[in-house]
Amino acid sequence: MINSRLLRQFIAVAEELHYGRAAARAGIAQSPLSQAIQRLEALIGTPLFVRNKRSVALTPAGTVFLEEAYQWLRYEEVAIQRTLGASGGETGQLAIGFIGSVGYGFMPELINRFRQQFPQVRLRVVEMTTKDQLDQIQGRALDVGMLRTPLPTGAPHIQTRFYKRDALVVALPRSHPLAGRKRIDLRQLAGESFVAFSKEKVPAAHAQLISVCGAAGFYPNIEQECSQVASVICLVAAGLSVALVSGNLTSLIHPKVVYVPISNRTPYLDQEVAIAWRRNDANPALHSLLDVARTLETAAR
Repeated sequence: MINSRLLRQFIAVAEELHYGRAAARAGIAQSPLSQAIQRLEALIGTPLFVRNKRSVALTPAGTVFLEEAYQWLRYEEVAIQRTLGASGGETGQLAIGFIGSVGYGFMPELINRFRQQFPQVRLRVVEMTTKDQLDQIQGRALDVGMLRTPLPTGAPHIQTRFYKRDALVVALPRSHPLAGRKRIDLRQLAGESFVAFSKEKVPAAHAQLISVCGAAGFYPNIEQECSQVASVICLVAAGLSVALVSGNLTSLIHPKVVYVPISNRTPYLDQEVAIAWRRNDANPALHSLLDVARTLETAAR
């Protein structure tokens, strides 16, 4: 069987073209080295060297095999380095889910910093709802999720860590009578039609809308429901509804939508962004990502 030791012995002879020097380089006696080369030729099925009493030369087959031997050993070194890198979280792969609203602040910042520090880790990043993220994390289709808390019940194997807090703002059609205000009291929206995040797909955001409006003294008139941020903003732009959305969405510019801060400090107004992953997940690349997130969290304070 051909192994890396035999390949290195062959390379020593091929580069030195002298059995005495090659044996000294390989750290073995000349006779065992000669036997090793004969064994290699028998395994391959063709002569690799032309030998006489005064010289050693590569055959055409030996020249080709020398290049392959170099490549073989390079692959071996790469395999070792990649394995060591994976054990240290420097290589490997991660499947990452995120809700749309974190795509306008938290997610790009984290992914960009992680790629700078760990360029060899392959990433698959997919937008999906909180519920879908939790399902796929538990089913091992995702390694980590970026979502809003609190989480729904029924996710005992999911661990989360708070990242940042963000206050809600009102998204209004640009033509809306309140669009020019610097701040809005939520009670001014009591008679409005709302577009809400889906109760089934984004339960935390849906429940928050009801809680915020309830604390302001009214129940929201929900006429539309969507699962994705872009869809919510499009319905607001169409003039069908108003919405309460995460404050970091003010960077999502739409010519027919304005974002207005809320004046009253109603309970439940803040949203929390969290990272979620499977408890006891030993993937080193995951823990490298969590370390980067922790660094960003500390810097943001």
